[in-house]
Amino acid sequence: MGLLCDKLRRCCCCREAPPTAAAAAQFKVLLLGATGSGKTQLALQLSGKQRDADDLAPTNGVRCYRIEDLVTLLLTEVGGSQDMQRIWPYYYASCNALIYCFDLSASNEMLQLHFELLQRCLQHEAMRGKPVLLVATRHRDGVQLYDVEHAFGLEHVARTTGCPLHICHTTAAATAASGEDLQRGMSWLQRQLQLLAPTLLERVKYDVNLQSWQQRKRSLLPNGKLQQVHRQRFRRPHRKVTFTFQ
Repeated sequence: MGLLCDKLRRCCCCREAPPTAAAAAQFKVLLLGATGSGKTQLALQLSGKQRDADDLAPTNGVRCYRIEDLVTLLLTEVGGSQDMQRIWPYYYASCNALIYCFDLSASNEMLQLHFELLQRCLQHEAMRGKPVLLVATRHRDGVQLYDVEHAFGLEHVARTTGCPLHICHTTAAATAASGEDLQRGMSWLQRQLQLLAPTLLERVKYDVNLQSWQQRKRSLLPNGKLQQVHRQRFRRPHRKVTFTFQ
């Protein structure tokens, strides 16, 4: 349920990945979502850990997890407050895929904000074309995932950003079926990573190098160092011209 990648040209989610070196690779996956969307609980569930009783505050920083499954996933959770959302783009270049959490029990207005935030994220140049797993947390009576797909135009988001998308539900309903749905979603994500591994690894290297150069450039411009380099590079030696009259 909830497959959005079927109509994408590069979608291979229904095929088993061929055995390649990518099966033993490590992939960096970014975990994002607004505050209160269930990111931390999902990450702990996927990594097989229990949440401490005194660890109930929203994430205001970065947490890292390791997930061993079909492939090794290095999961980076970044807080979802408005202040933390400003630093999200710094993590786009180095990630191979995205897991995006949203609270299915939220109001339609809040869900609209959640998916507008997702769309802005996927429109970033460093995120376009990367696999995305959408995870619905909690439960809302009478609302199915295909209702969410159609109501918020997720197929259009997938098509315009080139990102293979899959939507699934976590254990919000406390049923075995919801746990199986999450497992299917994670299996889909890992197969996508295996199939797209050569492209994704080259893409990450390019994006990280570009990001490093852009940061270096920004540090040079305020100090006038870049202009100084340009002036020295193109400066011509002074030549004295002598006119001879006959």
